[in-house]
Amino acid sequence: MIEKVQFRNFKAYRSLDLELEPFTVLVGPNASGKTTLLEGLSLFSEITTHLFSAPKRDSSWRMPLVQAHGTTGAIEVGVSGKWGTVDGSVNIIGIPEPVPANPTIQPSLTIDSLLAGSPFKISLKPRNGNWLAMAKEDLANIDFHWDMERPSLTQFLAGVSATSILRFIPRMLAAASYSDAAVPSLSSDGSGLASVLAYLKLSQDEVFTEIEQALKQIVPAVRRIRIERAAVEQTAVRTIALDDQKHEVPETRTLWGNQVVFDMKGAKGVAPDSAGEGTLMVLGLLTALMGPSKPRLVLLDDIELSLHPAAQSRLIAALRAIQKRDPELQIIATSHSPFILNDLDPKEVRMTFLAENGFARCEKLTAHPEFEKWKGLMAPGEFWSSVGEDWIGKLGEATPNE
Repeated sequence: MIEKVQFRNFKAYRSLDLELEPFTVLVGPNASGKTTLLEGLSLFSEITTHLFSAPKRDSSWRMPLVQAHGTTGAIEVGVSGKWGTVDGSVNIIGIPEPVPANPTIQPSLTIDSLLAGSPFKISLKPRNGNWLAMAKEDLANIDFHWDMERPSLTQFLAGVSATSILRFIPRMLAAASYSDAAVPSLSSDGSGLASVLAYLKLSQDEVFTEIEQALKQIVPAVRRIRIERAAVEQTAVRTIALDDQKHEVPETRTLWGNQVVFDMKGAKGVAPDSAGEGTLMVLGLLTALMGPSKPRLVLLDDIELSLHPAAQSRLIAALRAIQKRDPELQIIATSHSPFILNDLDPKEVRMTFLAENGFARCEKLTAHPEFEKWKGLMAPGEFWSSVGEDWIGKLGEATPNE
């Protein structure tokens, strides 16, 4: 579980050091850095998984690190926390290259101070034996020296790689789907939902029932979730050899997959695209959290999910119950809803603000100068609605959380 995140010269943030909770919600105006924080954590997971999970690295592989506007220093994305019994920190540093003739080329990656200052550390050792930060072209020639036991590494990788960033699109959630995988997966946009639920209904019926019961608690109009067979069209490219020449021909096939159908209050057999966006969004989130992928970190844009304020409160209660059963699960979400905040502890709220110098800032709600005075009189959502975010800009020209 991530306890602290550190960004340097990354996108909207010049210098950010921010503590996170097991359940953290980011609020603030549009384009003030909320989604950037989610993207940074998702990027961190993708890079570390790529670098640490295979014995050989592909030197042509690139992960774009977007330089904060107006900065020239190294780009850094780092986290510290605890994964199982493993306690440590990881920093990923991108050294900017000179501005290339081809502006699509991104900065190369170097890795530094990996899991340092803890009971163990991970270091990268090139073949020449010098302990240095590694440039992109060196990645294929790295020997990995693990100054820790393999079980600890396994815990760290399992925690870091099990990250899901969710940006559901209702039509993707509603679409019928087909999967030939042994265990279907839910995509970040929501596609594949029907396949995952069909798998759970067949192989883990108790989990399917738990998802159904949780959905009924949040959206009482739902009576039952059913899975039906549905035709799914797939287009593939087939290669044909004629006269020693190869030709690629698109080929469309109709496969039999699955579709989610709802029995609602007063209506049976409701198609998913007629059930309402909020219902689909909640079903997708519950499936992501409770389904076969078992993420350790869930990054969610707009946690209110098109829900009525009363349903938002029930959603938070359901997420609390899931985290109680699965204490290693961490949820970091963005929101624009004060009703969501009213069901949170004030220490779980982070506020973002775009300063006059163009950099995003992020502060705890509890850092407001008058929070102690008002905390017993207002719920967090009411306090946020009253004070807004402008107070963050009055903390000074420079802040450690910018």
